[in-house]
Amino acid sequence: MKKIRERFNIHGLLAGALLFGMTVAIPHTIVHATDLTATTEIATTEAATTEQAATETVSESLPTPDNNLATVKIKSIDIVSKKSMKLTWEKKKDTDGYIIFRKNGTENWKEAGECKGGQKTSYVDEGLTYKNIYAYMVVPYQKQNGSKVYTAPSGEGTIKKLAYHAKYKKGLKYYYDADGNVIKDVEGIIGEQKSYVLKVNTSACVVTVYAKDGKKGYKIPVKSFLCAPGKTNKTGTFYTGVTHRYWVLFYNSYSQWTKQIHGNILFHTSPYTQYRNNKSLDVKEYNKLGTRASHGCIRLQCVNMKWIYDHCKGRTKVVIYESKNPGPFGKPELEKLPSWHTWDPTDPASAKWCEKKGCH
Repeated sequence: MKKIRERFNIHGLLAGALLFGMTVAIPHTIVHATDLTATTEIATTEAATTEQAATETVSESLPTPDNNLATVKIKSIDIVSKKSMKLTWEKKKDTDGYIIFRKNGTENWKEAGECKGGQKTSYVDEGLTYKNIYAYMVVPYQKQNGSKVYTAPSGEGTIKKLAYHAKYKKGLKYYYDADGNVIKDVEGIIGEQKSYVLKVNTSACVVTVYAKDGKKGYKIPVKSFLCAPGKTNKTGTFYTGVTHRYWVLFYNSYSQWTKQIHGNILFHTSPYTQYRNNKSLDVKEYNKLGTRASHGCIRLQCVNMKWIYDHCKGRTKVVIYESKNPGPFGKPELEKLPSWHTWDPTDPASAKWCEKKGCH
């Protein structure tokens, strides 16, 4: 149970309020609701007398949770590295944020982190121990009268073992978690590589990054990106050329982070309407990622274009091909943006706007 840190004699205040039938609002505290009734339990740091119990129960005098504050469903727990895992959960309406609880073995539930705003539905839990088994619960909260109101975590939660192993399948080296699921981003597992190969499937609109597996060649799928290629693209093998931090595209549009594939064909971000203004994203074009929508280039989200810009140095091999099979990790999904969201939510430079809006 949470403790209220304010250093005042709350018991005397509560006793007087109960005597005269008053309600009491305690500012800037965390109200830890143990159930979904109108009774809220408060743990205090000091008692009015030595005989008085450390816990007071006040009926209907403090903010109480509603049925919307039941724990949310965890959609996935994915291994990021030997020391971290990423949780993704279902979004709930009318919440002001989420608290992530974790426990290891028989220990009590502990708060591992918090996502403010109620819109972000993922969290990377770091500092973990390899081969340990962890349980998680994600609890939404509401802000009422300066307090956070939420349901106490209970039960077993969603369990995940932080362990993985490699296995070859159809000539490729995959990494699997302890449950037998393919890990779809192994960068944190295999670490930084000296070189990569990029394969662009223009039919499925997917770019897959491959790393070298010793003398076997580039047989390790590392991660995949959703893209928007041209309605027609020249297939074949190419080697990347010049790069630009900002670049002028066709038709009065602009890009961050570009890398030449061949000729005028580039990897670049979704277009912007103003040069060097990352708050001028063309939202309509961004929402076309995953379809053949460009004039011939390969469009990507900022986070993925920047990854190529940062990691694929020199003449990186690019294979452009067409196939109904999206690739070893399938086709990533896109969360489409509303018209007012004129910045790429994956752009690290614009994260402050998402935080302010509480949207990602």
